[in-house]
Amino acid sequence: MQAVAWPSSCKFSRAHRQHLTSIKWHYMQRQVCSARLARPPPATARADTVPVWETLVIVNSSPEGSQTPEEQQELLDTLWSLQYRTPGACCASAGPVVKSAARDSNAAARAAVYYRFSSQVQAERFVAGPVFAEAKARLLGTGNVSLALWKVLVPNDMEALFKRGPAFETGVDLVLVMQPASPQQPPAMDAIVEVMGRLQRTALAANSLQVSCGVDVMSLDPRYMWMARFPQEDCAQRFLRSPAVAELATGMDIGTAGSATSEPSRGGALALTSLALIEIGAVKQSRQSL
Repeated sequence: MQAVAWPSSCKFSRAHRQHLTSIKWHYMQRQVCSARLARPPPATARADTVPVWETLVIVNSSPEGSQTPEEQQELLDTLWSLQYRTPGACCASAGPVVKSAARDSNAAARAAVYYRFSSQVQAERFVAGPVFAEAKARLLGTGNVSLALWKVLVPNDMEALFKRGPAFETGVDLVLVMQPASPQQPPAMDAIVEVMGRLQRTALAANSLQVSCGVDVMSLDPRYMWMARFPQEDCAQRFLRSPAVAELATGMDIGTAGSATSEPSRGGALALTSLALIEIGAVKQSRQSL
């Protein structure tokens, strides 16, 4: 398939851009997923995968002040519990950011809340709705949040879809945010698929439980989200030390040996712009079964 160029936000409407995003992501999913049927299944057959929308809320520190541990705990508990007041929410998790890095040194992530929705409409209605706005206004203080929303296909399995079971109760979520290495020259879709596939294989080798990646439809500029659940922080740290991540993080200090080097880029399609390692299980409610 011919590479699809990312449209300029000044030339295309948001609806048109999301339509192209959907086309690109369906192509990416077809390339990365190795198991699929050779022909459409009968109408009565159970689908192997189902589409969901990942929604990530990163709480950033403010230079003017900081929250106490009790205030941060209340913020995470409240944001996590909003899933019960929101139609279409499949699951949620929340926790403090135990490690973060960004090319923009002003961005200091301190906590994160993750939701999975069954449709884009429900996810967008949540982040733009009064329930989420009221919680932010009441508890965030002088801080701010950054939002990301992307589509992914997950196995049509209760534990995988709803992240249930002992394997998902603790661990860490690792979030990578990437952008084109050269904004003036959008990368070919095959090159993006290759990067995502390599990250996925490396994460699986580091014992990741589930990986999701996609195009962030909340961003006006092309931005790619990648997230993986690891059973222990050591597994995530091993993944961060891999060549697959090192090539994306050229010139960026991610807190691993050899990062922030001055070596020139190898001309990759994408560059890492930020990462966050989120502790799962630190928020009391997120230990409960959904």
